[in-house]
Amino acid sequence: MDAAEDDRDIKLQKLSSSFIADFELSLHPFLYRTTPDGTPKVRRNVRAREADRLVGMLEPFQELPQLLDPHLGRFLPVLADALLAYLRAPPRKRGAERSQLVTLSQAICRLLYTFCKIRGEKVVVRFLGAETKNLELLLNAVEKAEGGKDSGEGEEGEKEWTWEERYICLLWLSHLLLAPFDLSTISSAGTGDAKRPEIANLVWPEKLPSVAERAIPLAIKYLGAAGKERDAAKALLVRISMRRDMQALGLLDALVQWAMACLKSSTTLASNSSYYYIGVLSYLAGILISSLSTADMDPYLLKVFRTVQNISDEENVAFKTVHASAIARKTVIKVLRTIAVLALRREYSSKGNEVITHEIAESTIGYLLDALADNDTPVRLAASKALSVITLKLAPDLALQVVSAVLDSLATNILWTTLPDGTKTQDLTAVNPQEWHGLILTLSHLLYRKSPPPDSLALILHALLTGLTFERRSTSGSSVGTNVRDAACFGIWALARRYTTRELQDVVTAEVGAATAHAGEKSIIQILATELVVAASYDSAGNIRRGASAALQELIGRHPDIITEGIAVVQVVDYHAVALRSRAILEVAPAAARLGDCYAEALMRALFGWRGVGSGDAKSRRTVAGGVGELVKLFGGSGKEKPWRMVQELIGQIDGHLGNLKARAIDERHGLVLVMAAATAALPVLLGGADTRKEWEDLLDAVKAILRVVLWTLKSAMAATSRRPELGLEATCRLIVAACPIIRMERVLEAMKYRFDATIDAAWEKTMLNEAASKCIPVDLFYAAEISEIKEAHGSLTNNSFDSAEAREIVEASGSLIDSSLHLADPETIEAAVAAATSLTLIIPTTASESLIHAWAAAVTDHSSRTRHPGYLFVLASVFTHTKSQDAICALILSQWQQATNIVDRVSILQCLNRAHILDSHAARFIPLIAEGLDDYTTDARGDIGSLARIEALKATSKAFITIPCDTQTGAVVRDGNEDWFTDEDLFGSLYSRTLRLAAEKLDKVRGEAQTALAILIQDPIQRTAFTSANHASRTYFRHLLDLQPPSSAPWLFTALIHPHQRWTSHLFDGYVSAADSGAEGLIRASRAALNDFCFAAPANRELVCNALVGSVKRLHDAGDERVLLPAMSVVAFLFDVGILEGGEKGLRGLFLATQRAHFKSGSVRKLEVAVRVYGGLLGVGEEEREVEKVLVRMLRHPFPGVRKAVEDVLWVGRGVGKGGVGVQGVKKALEERWEGGGE
Repeated sequence: MDAAEDDRDIKLQKLSSSFIADFELSLHPFLYRTTPDGTPKVRRNVRAREADRLVGMLEPFQELPQLLDPHLGRFLPVLADALLAYLRAPPRKRGAERSQLVTLSQAICRLLYTFCKIRGEKVVVRFLGAETKNLELLLNAVEKAEGGKDSGEGEEGEKEWTWEERYICLLWLSHLLLAPFDLSTISSAGTGDAKRPEIANLVWPEKLPSVAERAIPLAIKYLGAAGKERDAAKALLVRISMRRDMQALGLLDALVQWAMACLKSSTTLASNSSYYYIGVLSYLAGILISSLSTADMDPYLLKVFRTVQNISDEENVAFKTVHASAIARKTVIKVLRTIAVLALRREYSSKGNEVITHEIAESTIGYLLDALADNDTPVRLAASKALSVITLKLAPDLALQVVSAVLDSLATNILWTTLPDGTKTQDLTAVNPQEWHGLILTLSHLLYRKSPPPDSLALILHALLTGLTFERRSTSGSSVGTNVRDAACFGIWALARRYTTRELQDVVTAEVGAATAHAGEKSIIQILATELVVAASYDSAGNIRRGASAALQELIGRHPDIITEGIAVVQVVDYHAVALRSRAILEVAPAAARLGDCYAEALMRALFGWRGVGSGDAKSRRTVAGGVGELVKLFGGSGKEKPWRMVQELIGQIDGHLGNLKARAIDERHGLVLVMAAATAALPVLLGGADTRKEWEDLLDAVKAILRVVLWTLKSAMAATSRRPELGLEATCRLIVAACPIIRMERVLEAMKYRFDATIDAAWEKTMLNEAASKCIPVDLFYAAEISEIKEAHGSLTNNSFDSAEAREIVEASGSLIDSSLHLADPETIEAAVAAATSLTLIIPTTASESLIHAWAAAVTDHSSRTRHPGYLFVLASVFTHTKSQDAICALILSQWQQATNIVDRVSILQCLNRAHILDSHAARFIPLIAEGLDDYTTDARGDIGSLARIEALKATSKAFITIPCDTQTGAVVRDGNEDWFTDEDLFGSLYSRTLRLAAEKLDKVRGEAQTALAILIQDPIQRTAFTSANHASRTYFRHLLDLQPPSSAPWLFTALIHPHQRWTSHLFDGYVSAADSGAEGLIRASRAALNDFCFAAPANRELVCNALVGSVKRLHDAGDERVLLPAMSVVAFLFDVGILEGGEKGLRGLFLATQRAHFKSGSVRKLEVAVRVYGGLLGVGEEEREVEKVLVRMLRHPFPGVRKAVEDVLWVGRGVGKGGVGVQGVKKALEERWEGGGE
């Protein structure tokens, strides 16, 4: 995911055209079938799998719905027409119930709902057509479906409707009611002809058209549904009640009275569900919103307000139901908001309703301010938006009071703490995160509508900047402040969009409390940009990083020439670049820091907060440490003369933070030590291009100061006790790795006291390049040419006389800390300890390092502890290239392999080989070990855990294959140089044959590693490219494996002359049969299709496969390998089924006998069924078919019903007998008659 091309939205943009083309190509055959005369006819039923496939093509467009816009006009009318055609001619009789099929109407409505979900129902409904002739057709369809459902008997030929069908039809009905003429002219029945159903609390108006009388009961019925039908029913009821002809008949009044009666306190309503109240409230909200530009609802405003307000009374029966539902509370807010907006209209308040208006507005605002602290996010979103809408309608002084109330709420429960340096800072631990989200979101909506006057922006900006850095952790450690920061990003975006540059520049930064960290900066726009850069680079949530990037782009675009390097900042802090946090920290942040000191300082400062060293997960803290290293490398280009002093100050600052930490702050300590290590490690790189010879004394002082801090940190780590020691030890080991180059640097600088010439320059240059570590050369050899002359000139100097006391203590403490780390099992800690141990052995004399290596070897062989420590093995492997004990290490690894009794130890030993360069020079010595790893099929309750060893063994195989000597130009094997590969003819074959087997087995990860290993051996570049580019689960990949088997493939492999070719195929099929029989469905199809293609490509291929598989069955049975035998028999049966393996093949007698022995006295039903399938193929073999028939007849008496059924099927297909209940004797008699008649 490090590349922008891997982002899901970019992938969708690339694939959208293929999705659209495939959908368009599949749609018409999906909806219509072609009759014999060539005319298309709408289908009755369609395959459920095909419907799922079409829906699956549309689902990805939820990321970028606008990509569908150009195609809606082609797809939606086609679907609508097919649905109408289906409804006009429903099935005449019910078909057989099959789960694989669904009705066409169900499939179409599911597709239409998917379009609604992606693009919105208001967009989709416009493409459904508005012909009024379809109104009664849809009404009839819904009524018939509901009539059958209520009676328990569906219409003949019709399945019960799904909720998608009801939703689409009701939605379409609401659209058809936009007809511009009276409904009485549309209704086929006369007024009052239909029988009106009884609906509680509803008084039917007189002279209603039949369409209305039929539509209203349907809408009211589904107004209380739990699904999406409720939304469509609400739209239908609002649409019909707001029509002018219906209002004239009194329908609006009747339905409003009905809705208010439903919400009033009554014991009869106690059993109603929350969805019932949601539906009634949503209807009221719908008619209120529809009347915003009219006075239709003015007579009912106060009544509806009182009714809805009474729901909040705890004595009301509906209170508990509504209060328990977030959707219901959100709908209440929507109703109150619309009532308040309607009441604040001049047309309403000027009619003597000032008191009513004031009461409604005041009560609603109070209710909404309380709702901002609701526990549910949808409620807070609705309340904040409602407050902003109402505030926009208020007088300026009243609007300012609302803003002040929000700001006052933000100031409550804020504590102030004093830092160790004496400064005071805000402590937000006592505030309510949900309330802060609602308040910040309210400010953002107010800014979006430009309600606050410019002179009140200082306090608002303080709130937004505080919200942008807001973070709270729950008791489980998860973040609960993300939505607050998201709202702050929206607020800054709205501020940049709605207010002019002059209005923002007039804000005094000193009045913005949250901007005090940006001392000296006078422009609030620049401060906002800097904070957005920090949020976009470091925030832990991806949507916040992207939101901050979008707000930054808006800020720079709306206020040009104000922000430092504005255009460059927008290009660097790109919306897509910040999607991945590691990329944002390691690439975006350093690039932004290069654009200005204001960004660099803010980014460095933020790393010491919750977004940096205080991150909740260890992986993020490691990434943050890498980001610090990148920022430190920029110190050299800052224009200051002494960048090493800046590094010293930074490390001193980190040391101060460490000293102020509490003992339980394990995560923060881990992050700070990692950051110290990164800053220390960046110093040699920082000084690499600088001329420091003139100021070597000042540099030496800085180096000594850094080493003192490192020593203090190491001693603190040795004395620390923690419930999670792995974090502290990992960070400490990283610090040791970073300190080793500094110790070498100190040695050279100390030598400068005695001599300053080309010798010292050479030593200094190598130290800056860290060549000792990169080339793995021990320190005494590394300095032999440069420092030996100084030691000879000053005989009083000992071997470590250039080391300060701090350096010697660091070396001593490092050994103890590394030993403690190697005792742990945490992979990250072991990796850091191995790196620290390797670095340590490079800065101490050879005798001392050899002593350490012997101690580590002794720890490996120490079996006093029940738990083995793989870290010691990894250390020995890492120092292998610069030790004199290479043979001893190799012997130790081999002995440990022989003693390994569990999979964890075996995997660790194989990882040890892969982590180091042992195989570069000693590959042949470890080939038997690797071969055993390739054969590890250990299983336990977790499954095939031996695959872990096989994967590691395949990685070692790849490293071993690379060491095979070959000509650089032709790629052919040469016998010059390393002769180990040619001492034994089976040396190469023991690895290659097993790699072939694993390249075809059923586990994806194993096949992938085996593919990598095999690619090394293919010398033909065209064949290698084709092989490596093939997906290891594809038909092409398996065909490549099979193409490696014929003798003609020998020129492809540069190792073809090392090992005889004949043994390879049998090993390949030992793995191939597992993929072709036991793998996933797609893998089985791909492997069997490739096998079929290969066999029919040439007669020699067919003979090769048949001989190999038939021989494998016999060989595996003789060896007792049940794991592979059953899949091999199954694939043999497959070869019989497809006609590849036929009568007359050699060795089928042995196959028959091996099959008999394989299932003899077996209790495995699967094995017996596979054996029956093999017998079915052998029925066509002339010399064996009589004996096969006898075996099958005997198996007709098998106690397992499944086996008897399989035998019956085989005999019926092969001999035409066995069905109809004739019994065993009847079958035997029929077979005897067949043989007496000549076998025909």
